[in-house]
Amino acid sequence: MGRTPKSNHVSLYLGASLMVLAGASSALAGGFALREQSAFYQGMSFAGAAAGDHLSSMFWNSAATASLEGINTSSTATLILPYGKVHVDDVELGPNDGIPGASIGGFDTAGTNSGDIAPAALSGASYGSYQLSDKLFVGMAINGPFGLVTKPEDSHYQGSVIARTAKLFTANANPTVAYKLTPNLSVGAGAQIEWAEGTFKFATLSPAAETTGFQGDGWAFGATAGVLWQTPGTSIGLGWRSQLTHTLEGTFKTQATTVPIVLANGTVVPLQVPANSIRSEVDVELPDIVTLSFRQTLSPATRLLGTVEWTNWSRFQKLEVTAQGNTIALIEANWSDGWFFSTGLEYDWSPDVTLRSGVAYEISPIDDPTKRLISIPDSDRVWLSAGLTYDYSADTTLDFGATYIYLEDSEFDRTSANDVRVLGDIEAHTFILAAAVNTRW
Repeated sequence: MGRTPKSNHVSLYLGASLMVLAGASSALAGGFALREQSAFYQGMSFAGAAAGDHLSSMFWNSAATASLEGINTSSTATLILPYGKVHVDDVELGPNDGIPGASIGGFDTAGTNSGDIAPAALSGASYGSYQLSDKLFVGMAINGPFGLVTKPEDSHYQGSVIARTAKLFTANANPTVAYKLTPNLSVGAGAQIEWAEGTFKFATLSPAAETTGFQGDGWAFGATAGVLWQTPGTSIGLGWRSQLTHTLEGTFKTQATTVPIVLANGTVVPLQVPANSIRSEVDVELPDIVTLSFRQTLSPATRLLGTVEWTNWSRFQKLEVTAQGNTIALIEANWSDGWFFSTGLEYDWSPDVTLRSGVAYEISPIDDPTKRLISIPDSDRVWLSAGLTYDYSADTTLDFGATYIYLEDSEFDRTSANDVRVLGDIEAHTFILAAAVNTRW
């Protein structure tokens, strides 16, 4: 059997790291978290993700840095093929500030469907570990833990006054250290160093008008920790990723536009909105994540895995753009906590091939139409996954995973900054394909 030169493995590792820095993705876990950090666990709907046995487990559990001896690297590339469509059922026009009895016009001529709001994306994750002694290990993970890209095909549909474009990109460096307290018990901890860039835009007052929006970036710092208990037949892992607070500093811009105003007598008059640009900032509160996983041998060739995960999305209450201490834009969220439950199976088909499958159910942090941001088509979802590992050589394995995510159709009830209430529903689903190269040096 042929072998891939190790220099090529280094190129793949670095390539996946750069992919984290260059790409973005639609949110594929509850809220706008990105669960897609491992092709290995992708094939089981992330059952067993914090229970070690694979280097990528260190994303969920820092103690997994000590699960493999020697020097190890792993790089994952994930192709995400999402679909989301917003349909507006009703629009209730509020009064226009400063013009008694008037309302914003133009809604009756705009479309009610957004078209597809979720473009395809490519993301990556990379991991490395090094054994310093019999008990001490160090590692590094490079990931994009949170992300979002949504943009409607029809940027002038009725819902554009709520959201026209939304983007969030994160790049996270996670150095870790792990120590074997006993041959079966490991503990680990790490730091999170994360950069984020965010953009959100919406139509100025009317669907046909120009765009108003914010764009900014900033750094945040946090921690990770975990514990891992492993025997030849059983593994149990508990991992924690701390909350992060990004203060994105940037610019809030309004483009010059003309908006039709409908007076009480039916007369339509133009309202001139001048261009404006203000230095501003917004705090983005990201959640703690706690993951509990197990891996249990059922027979020499079969293993059962499971995961329960809690995400502290109740930290995400609002996006408030401020300038010189004054609020200039406010997006209410008021999310609840999220939960994720998965189970999976592994089966050794042959000495070189291991097959996987998994199913999961995720409870969205958005439990009311008034909390649903139409730029984040999130709802309770079902995961169906399959995958495999192929032992390419004595020191190289290849992982493949595929997932279909079905999101329950959901309703939204949002009010724009100028008191326009928009009601409707969102339909969404996602296909995911992932591949990884793992090398023991």
